[in-house]
Amino acid sequence: MKPILKWQYDQIIKELLLLQEHSTDQSCPCESDGERCVRKHLLSIEALAQETLPMEENQEFKDKLQILATEAKMNREKEEKSLCGKPEEAPNLVDWTRNWRKQFGAYSLACDEKPATTPDQNAGQK
Repeated sequence: MKPILKWQYDQIIKELLLLQEHSTDQSCPCESDGERCVRKHLLSIEALAQETLPMEENQEFKDKLQILATEAKMNREKEEKSLCGKPEEAPNLVDWTRNWRKQFGAYSLACDEKPATTPDQNAGQK
C-alpha cells in the first residue's frame, strides 16, 4: 500500500474512533463553547473518504469509500437537524463506527513492509 493511502486510512480510522468515543462518553462536553464534536467528526470522515477515493486503486475499497462518504453525510445532516432543534431519529453511531473500522482496519495494516533495522540489529553483521 502506498504510504499516502495508508496515511489516509489511518486518519479515517482515527476519526471513527474519536466519533465513537465522543458520541458515547456522557462526560464529554461536546456541545460547549460552540464545539459540535459529532458533526465535526462526521464532516472529517466524509471529507477523508472523498479525498481518498481517487487515490484508491482497489475497486472494492473505492466502493466502500463512496458508501462511507455518503453515510457520513447522511448522519451529519441528521445531526445538523438535531442541532437546529429539529430532532430526527439518531443513528447508532457506535455500531456504525465499529463496522467501518473493522472494514478498513486490517486493510490499512501494512504487514507486507519490512521493518526498519536498527543499528543494534546490524551489529556483528558483515
